[in-house]
Amino acid sequence: MSSGSGETVEAAGASGGTDVSARGDARYPSLGAANYALVLLFVAYVLAFIDRQILSLLVGPIREHFGISDFQYSLLAGAAFAIPYSLASLPLGRLADLYSRRVIVACSVTFWSLSTVATGTATGIASLFGARMGVGVGEAGLAPPAYSIITDSYRPRHFGYAMSFYKAGVRVGGGLALVVGGLLMDAYMRIGAFDLPIVGTVEPWQATLITVGLPGVLVGLLALTMVEPERKEMATSSRGDERLPIATLARFLWRRRRVYLSLFCATAMLSMAGYGSGGWYPEMLVRNYGMSRAEVGSIYGLLVLTSGILGIMMGPWIASKLSAWGYTDAYVRTMLITTLITIVPSVAAPLAGSATLTLVILWPAMLFSGAYLGVMAAAFQPITPNQMRGQTTGLYIFFTSFIGMAFGTSTLAALTDFLYQDDGMLHYSIATTQGIFKPIAALLFWYCLAGYRRSMAEAGKWVVD
Repeated sequence: MSSGSGETVEAAGASGGTDVSARGDARYPSLGAANYALVLLFVAYVLAFIDRQILSLLVGPIREHFGISDFQYSLLAGAAFAIPYSLASLPLGRLADLYSRRVIVACSVTFWSLSTVATGTATGIASLFGARMGVGVGEAGLAPPAYSIITDSYRPRHFGYAMSFYKAGVRVGGGLALVVGGLLMDAYMRIGAFDLPIVGTVEPWQATLITVGLPGVLVGLLALTMVEPERKEMATSSRGDERLPIATLARFLWRRRRVYLSLFCATAMLSMAGYGSGGWYPEMLVRNYGMSRAEVGSIYGLLVLTSGILGIMMGPWIASKLSAWGYTDAYVRTMLITTLITIVPSVAAPLAGSATLTLVILWPAMLFSGAYLGVMAAAFQPITPNQMRGQTTGLYIFFTSFIGMAFGTSTLAALTDFLYQDDGMLHYSIATTQGIFKPIAALLFWYCLAGYRRSMAEAGKWVVD
């Protein structure tokens, strides 16, 4: 059959072609072992997003402590994390395709957790920036091996839900960063600055960062107890070498660029909207509506938790229904539909004029916004050979993080500082980014549909050179 991209696709094992293990016949770990690994990876992902998002609740104290502007803060929260996170994801993705995935997870979790602690001990903006870069490098080592472990641990009928459960860590971690962070900040504010051995005087915001960073060290050690599942769906070259060179990966992805570029760029646009608003909504609620940081942490955090978990788990449910109706592009079609639904409430929520109305409108917007997270994570796994999944995940992280995280937070801050030129106009900046990036994402998902159907038709019958 034709892949539609100038590459011939042949049946498995044909004349020196591809030797692929069928997922239904391959050995899987026991369901208990698979679920144990999934829970550990989920907890690690939750901690990653707590450590990543906790700064959004500490904007005011950090700005005051170091005397910086919104835009300068955005570089600390966005670029300092996202650039090393994006760049490190590429080599770490290749390592995940070649070596023990659980060891990579364990080392990564431990490294970023210690880096989070280091952000709480920073004495200057340079040391804070450097520690934040360390968090980015460490977190880059989680997703590539995690996606691969989950894909190889669950049979196809369970895979989508398992991946979505893991990706729910995005919203659980983001919500807990606000809820737990708000409670910790409030408690440490009542205590005031205090001294720690070696570290010296610690401000409340610093104590908050140290506290949320420490649990990850234990999770890093526990990651070593996971079962390493057998690698499945392995494509081999005509030379019979299962360790495919980077050039083979590049050719494979380029010939299917309509699929991969559309998916990665679309989710980068959603990341621009998501990280931008997620990083600044707490501060907007404080500035525009006079809410305390503890109130924002509990109320907004619970909203993120409830809408996020339901939204992410709703994604595979919608995809399964579409698949049952005969859509082979169900994953991408789900992302298209839910993105279109969320555009209007996402723009309207920050402009509502009251805290209550903003939060009421924001809940369904976040519900449907979360649907793409678990579905996207599952979308490119079945159309990608096993030896390329870690590296492809690394590229996915590069696109979504370098574009979405690095520029999403800073773009929104730049609108406030340079276009609207008023800290009180933050709500207009949020609405503007939602109105620009989400329609672009929807167009890219629509463009991806035909190519994705071709990629699904060739899945498991890859011929690589």
